[in-house]
Amino acid sequence: MADTITAARLIENLASKNRVVLLGGLAVVSHGLSRPTIDADVWLDPVLSLENWARVILNLKIENPALSFLAIAVWNEIADAHLAEIIERDGVIRVMGASQPLDIFRKPNELPIEEFESAWVRAKPLCDGTRLPDEIDLLMTKQLTGRDKDAMDITFLENKAEKRYLAELPAATEDRAIEMLARFLTPKVAESALAHSSGVVRQLAMSYLQELAADGDPFAADILKNLPS
Repeated sequence: MADTITAARLIENLASKNRVVLLGGLAVVSHGLSRPTIDADVWLDPVLSLENWARVILNLKIENPALSFLAIAVWNEIADAHLAEIIERDGVIRVMGASQPLDIFRKPNELPIEEFESAWVRAKPLCDGTRLPDEIDLLMTKQLTGRDKDAMDITFLENKAEKRYLAELPAATEDRAIEMLARFLTPKVAESALAHSSGVVRQLAMSYLQELAADGDPFAADILKNLPS
């Protein structure tokens, strides 16, 4: 009997020859949230040209003929000859025939191709050769989906990012603090930044809280109300 093709084996195969960032439920679970996931998601290095990118995916099928490709937008099977044009249109391809569906992204939700290099540098190396994106990059891919499971993931990732920021921000240099606030900002993080040694950082935090309060955010309003006069 032939060995079962697992999504994990396909991912490891991809990562042995290419840069691969883990996404989706598997990435959220790797960040510490206990929840089931029925498919696997990865971001395959989009620095490759479209033709070379498609060839990497086609090689999976050459090595594992039982695999097939689906266009996620319409759930139709894709002929090999049309793979590149579907990838260019949808930014993702679904690989079927393994132990679980594998979605391979060229362009994830809310993360442009140009962000791959930065996301790769920020990501944590894993033992299978892939990298785990930081919670903020992963959070970006969960925005605007409208799915209940993503709402749970978003809450978990926001809380994790906020906890890390509250620990790191007070001792961060001015440049590092500004960079951090540009990537992720909540009322609690802004409140913490109000105590930073840099006036520039404090002003950024104050402006954010004032903007939120003007938009009716009660947490920001409470923080501003309780500031010493």
